[in-house]
Amino acid sequence: MSNLKTSMKIGLQILDRLARSENRPVPVRELSIELGQSEKYLEQLLLPLRRARLVISSRGPHGGYRLARDAAQITLWEVLVLMQGPLVFCDCPTRQCGECVSPAMWQTLESCIEASIASVTLADVIASRSPGMPKRVVLSPAWVQDGLGI
Repeated sequence: MSNLKTSMKIGLQILDRLARSENRPVPVRELSIELGQSEKYLEQLLLPLRRARLVISSRGPHGGYRLARDAAQITLWEVLVLMQGPLVFCDCPTRQCGECVSPAMWQTLESCIEASIASVTLADVIASRSPGMPKRVVLSPAWVQDGLGI
């Protein structure tokens, strides 16, 4: 996980902890102690998670954060895009610029990776379930010869 931003790693740890709380609101102070992160930093990470409606908060003496929906309904792709930004190989404004070799290939790879990551849920991550390898993808014959693909 070396290329993942710290915010993504800690964001997943927060979601993991909230999922394991059995719908009990978890105070930021408790998260801070368990994750070894400052309350201020965790609040900064919880804000986009709350805005994206992945977590909800409640105030008061028994308040805190909890998942807004079941862990099986939250995809790893949602978390990745929120905490790290979209995965982009060819970032040319027109996607036809010529700077990238085979922009269509890179766009297809981005779509394949997105579909793979979107098929994994937070529940899968928590349970350490592997989604398995995707079936072989054969892309357009324009750049794939003899049926070779990914």
